[in-house]
Amino acid sequence: MSEAPDEKENFRKCGSLCIGPACLEDVDRILEIEGQSFSDPWSRQGFEDAMKYDYSTLLAARCDGTVAGYCCLYHIMDEGEIVNVAVAQEFRGRGIGEQMLGELIRQGRLMSVKRFILDVRVGNTAAIRLYEKAGFRRLAIQKNFYENPSEDGWLMELLV
Repeated sequence: MSEAPDEKENFRKCGSLCIGPACLEDVDRILEIEGQSFSDPWSRQGFEDAMKYDYSTLLAARCDGTVAGYCCLYHIMDEGEIVNVAVAQEFRGRGIGEQMLGELIRQGRLMSVKRFILDVRVGNTAAIRLYEKAGFRRLAIQKNFYENPSEDGWLMELLV
């Protein structure tokens, strides 16, 4: 399992924000943000697994030492699925999601990912704007893809 990252070695500076690998010490805060952001949140085990599997990249964004957000990518061969992008309520509206997504895509490209996909609720206009700004395009509506509450989802894609 990951140990606390050394900000100078593992973190890429993004303005006043540091974005780098999440560690076990981040999980409590990540779970808090997950609960604020999603109606069907991941478990502690889900995040711990995301830190240890070779096919998974879990990043944390820190602002003045506080985890402000996180994002996760599953990758196999040349395809990557972005499974989570979330920013704590008190840090929203500062461009953190955009910076995290950019870093996740950058890291995916370093692992030879050529196609990124993700799912997003059709009613999550802020997330859809974020993804479209990053170059994602809407591929298909997935009927009743989400639960709690039931909602359609967009399948989106970015080719790099």
